[in-house]
Amino acid sequence: MDDVRVYGDFHRITPEIFEKIKESIPFDQVEYDGDVLRLDHEGNYLMIDDFIEGISELLPENGYGHVEFIDNLEWEVTRYTIKPGKIEEKKVKVDNVLDAHMRDHGL
Repeated sequence: MDDVRVYGDFHRITPEIFEKIKESIPFDQVEYDGDVLRLDHEGNYLMIDDFIEGISELLPENGYGHVEFIDNLEWEVTRYTIKPGKIEEKKVKVDNVLDAHMRDHGL
């Protein structure tokens, strides 16, 4: 089993922003279409803190992103919501993901 699975997407990434961050992207799989940056990694532990802090500082006013960091060793999911200059982080035990989703959405 892989240590982690990490995937995310960032919206309103201009070509200029992409040029600034492309060398610092720590993910194995990178897909960029001129507006949306999609990232994916399965394997050994991945350090993403510096990357998401950097991209947060570069996002335009209407930009945003989400990252799901699934730690298979700790059996926990960390959900990051990234907005210009702001990162919100929420940790949920994998066993409690469905319960937390239902609670957050009033189900």
